[in-house]
Formats: sequence, structure tokens, C-alpha cells
Amino acid sequence: MNVKTLCLGALSLGEHTGYDIKKLFESTFSHFYNASFGSIYPALKDLEKAGLVRCRVEPGQGHPDRKLFSITPKGHEALVEELRHEPPAEHCRSGFLALMFFAHLLPTDRLRQVLDEVEARYGEELAYLESIRHCPENPAGANFTIEHGIAVYRAALAQIRDQRDALLAHHRDIPEAFGEVLT
Repeated sequence: MNVKTLCLGALSLGEHTGYDIKKLFESTFSHFYNASFGSIYPALKDLEKAGLVRCRVEPGQGHPDRKLFSITPKGHEALVEELRHEPPAEHCRSGFLALMFFAHLLPTDRLRQVLDEVEARYGEELAYLESIRHCPENPAGANFTIEHGIAVYRAALAQIRDQRDALLAHHRDIPEAFGEVLT
């Protein structure tokens, strides 16, 4: 799934500005997809060119004009067609896990700080998802993603807490054959 498809999905929920869509990526979508303004606005422009979304300008009163995007019937068809494909492959892209792979290069104090920061962030994400679960306005699929996110953050927090002390005690120990295993 790509940013264009998720923008169509966001617009299937109602008319939005690019800023509104970015807020969805920062809140409701944050535990499964990330997108910047630099990818959202070009996606909206391409979708508009293809006739999948339309844009109207709402004159500003005390603020700049706002561009409001809405999905067209053709856009709705394209969204449904994209969703009908086989389930997309899972790709985990985690800066945290990349850093942890090379944790042996970090001083212990910095590693402790990283673990503290990530644990706090995961705790905040978990609290947010728990605050929006069981919302009667959510369709079943949205509730599924929220519950999945809750399960993932709980498991990640448990792993950090369970392995923290051993990791901090031994993160600088590098088995002699480590480089050979990777090739």
C-alpha cells in the first residue's frame, strides 16, 4: 500500500485538507504507516490529475485559504480495487531496531538513554491507542488496526523491559564469529 492509496482512504472518510490527512498519519495511522507533507501533497496532486480526487478552495477568514480535497466516484472505485488485491507484504522499517542491531558500538549510557526514550514513546503510543479503542464510530477494520497496534506496543514494551538489564550488561560483548554469521 502506498501514500496515494492511504490518501484515498482518508478521503473516503470525508473531505480533508492536506494538513488533516497529515494529522491522520500522525495519530490514527501512526502505528502502521508514516508519511510526510512532502509525500502527501504530491500524492494529492497526482490523484487530482487522475480524476480520483477533487479540490475546492475555501476562502480564509483571518487565515489563508484552505484547499479541501474529496474523493470522486472514480477515486472510490480505485481505492476499492486496490484493497481487493492480495494482502500486502509486511515490511518493518524501524530506526530503533537498526540502531539496536549496532548497539555494541554505543556507550552504555547512550544505549540506556535510547531505551528510556523508546520505552516512553511506546508507552505514549500505547496510551493513545487505548484511548481511542472501542469507539462506536469506528468501523470494525479500524478497531482491528487499533487492537493490533496495542498488541504490538505491549509486546515491544515487554521485550524492552524483559531484556533491558541483560542488554545493558552485555551489549559490548561481540562473539568472534559475529561477522562470519552475517555473510
